[in-house]
Amino acid sequence: MRPLKIIVSFSFMQSNHHSRSDQGMTYALGLQRLGHEVYLIDDVERHLCTDAHGNPVRFEEWEGRRRFECLTKSYGIWERSCLIYDHGAAAHGMPLQDIVNIARTSDLLLLVGNRVKVAEILEGARCKAYVDLNPAKTQVYHDEYGVDYGFKHYDYFFTTGLSIGTPECPIPTCGVTWHGLVPPVDLPAWTPAIDGRCKRFTTVSTWRGRRSFNLQGRWSGDKAENWLRFAQLPRKTSQELEIALKMSKGSAEDRLLLEENGWILSDPERFQCVQDYRAFIANSRAEFSAANDRVVQFDTGWLSDRTMRYLASGKPALVQSTGIERHLPTGKGLLTFRTMEEAIAGIDAINRDYQDHCLAARRIAEEYCDSAKVLTKMLRQMGFKDRVATPGHGPEGHDRQIRLGRG
Repeated sequence: MRPLKIIVSFSFMQSNHHSRSDQGMTYALGLQRLGHEVYLIDDVERHLCTDAHGNPVRFEEWEGRRRFECLTKSYGIWERSCLIYDHGAAAHGMPLQDIVNIARTSDLLLLVGNRVKVAEILEGARCKAYVDLNPAKTQVYHDEYGVDYGFKHYDYFFTTGLSIGTPECPIPTCGVTWHGLVPPVDLPAWTPAIDGRCKRFTTVSTWRGRRSFNLQGRWSGDKAENWLRFAQLPRKTSQELEIALKMSKGSAEDRLLLEENGWILSDPERFQCVQDYRAFIANSRAEFSAANDRVVQFDTGWLSDRTMRYLASGKPALVQSTGIERHLPTGKGLLTFRTMEEAIAGIDAINRDYQDHCLAARRIAEEYCDSAKVLTKMLRQMGFKDRVATPGHGPEGHDRQIRLGRG
């Protein structure tokens, strides 16, 4: 049974954060581990090609080209990757025409929170699927604000907002069927690192910058607002709490408020590679995190891909409730909170029975987040159930799948 020919599109160059890069690579490498022939594309618009000072530079001189090449080489997929510039005006990696030719015979074009701006690629694939990584914002901006995400081009729709399309969630569905998608994790790359000597509950977070919206008279809010609701938490617990937090200079007062209340704030820019990101999680005791208010107040059932990586590493996660309790087991390994009292109780519960919470965290990852299971289910939902290849974990399987991809 031949492997599927799949093109994965993801916007790696939208951010320097390796957490985002690992998120996108999980789809490409996960499908590759299943034995399929996988190609990877990203695109960058002309105005995004700037130097460190924000000055425009030629695509050939842009630092993002080097970062894309280093990133894809580090994951072993460079030879099947293409960075497309300005709607196809230039490319780095595979020649653009090669990707266009591959698209014409491909089984699936998987757009992971991204859009393909080269018509020949978009039109060539037999099946096209869209993965929504910004639940609530995507649907409301499309339905209420008229933002065109190109939904007419896609055959299947997936969202990390697991409650979208259910009676519990008021977010519009835009007239399409949304399949809930648990963020996948490449488990062989995220091995358990259970160590009771780890001290801090940590997370990685942004502050402001995501656009808000109005739905049914309710403003979606921002992530900063939810963090500020729990600003005094360190004063109410002896547990050390750290946020690797990206904040602008305009948020200096907020930073001071957090620090005065005892939060340990660090710079996420220190993660120079995905290994640094993994080490940060591995050296954490657990995760504690607030969530963007739009996924909280509209009960989207969202859970961060970052939280999944904590769970895979055997690290318990205590996260703000988004209605995820309807979809994943909570209470052991994965805990949620809505109030300050629940946050304090969650910290105490994890520390009181730490080893069991660590083991439960890994079990949740293995049962619900394993990319082999998540992506196999996704393919079957798109009608590919008769051609799902046998998963191949470990170095031998990985090498075998790379050879298939070059075929």
